[in-house]
Amino acid sequence: MAERVLANLEAKFVEGNYYDILQSYKALYNRFSSQKKYKETVSLLESGCNKFLEYKQWNCAADLAKLLVECYKNFKIEYSNESKEPIIKIFKNFKGECAGKISFMREAIEWSSKNGGDSKGSVEFHTLLANTLSEEGDYIDAQKHFIFGDDYLAFSQMLINWTEDVDEEEKDLYITRAIFGLLCLKKLKQASDLYNLFTSKAIKGDPSPLLNFDRYLLLTLERDALPLFNLLRQKYERSLKRDRQFNKYLDQIANIFYNVPIQSGGGLGGMLSSLLSGFGGGSGGSNSGLASMDVDQIEDEMD
Repeated sequence: MAERVLANLEAKFVEGNYYDILQSYKALYNRFSSQKKYKETVSLLESGCNKFLEYKQWNCAADLAKLLVECYKNFKIEYSNESKEPIIKIFKNFKGECAGKISFMREAIEWSSKNGGDSKGSVEFHTLLANTLSEEGDYIDAQKHFIFGDDYLAFSQMLINWTEDVDEEEKDLYITRAIFGLLCLKKLKQASDLYNLFTSKAIKGDPSPLLNFDRYLLLTLERDALPLFNLLRQKYERSLKRDRQFNKYLDQIANIFYNVPIQSGGGLGGMLSSLLSGFGGGSGGSNSGLASMDVDQIEDEMD
């Protein structure tokens, strides 16, 4: 029955009446869903998405893709290799810009966060969305998802592209905000890798005081060195005042790495959102440069 229905629907694509075809898919989706036919519902939506993508009907495909996520939610499907595969395949088959595919992946991230994926959403989904947003030039939104993803080479390249037309003395703000975002999630190695990748390619001349702060901070966080952490903040107070949010995030970082109580609230989510939306304008680095230094060297260099 379901196979015959799908075959009849797919045969109508040659006629080109895509709106009517979409409505037929939606009507069948409602019918199968109400009958609790999970496999038939997923098969219907996957088939429809792929067919619309084949005919370059991006918005229609996005509508059905979002229904697929809705189906997962309604049937309480857990995030797994099997359930994520159709989402990834469909998302990758979109070509060019399409607002619907972005909202589709946002909904998929939300579903994954509540159904067995990472608490902040699937790392793989975040990475796919980050790369897509970066390709479309939406760097502010891309960075939010790179923070939760795992493609730090692409993250670094996005920051390099973003700062191509930025004054040299402003570039350190971009990498610092990105590093602080990662550190708020206790991603120390990733923050160090990103720092090395970005500074080796994007920074000309001697590092600024803020970049020096970043470098010392990353090394300090590898140790149980709260006094040195506080000393760093004191020594680089002027540089940290360049962004009024920096000290709030350093309070959060102190809480995460050293269990220092946070005096003001706001929540990690709100803090990250504020940090990563704070921009006004427009391979294979290692951590050896940091690891080779010790605490005494840091204090000597700061002096």
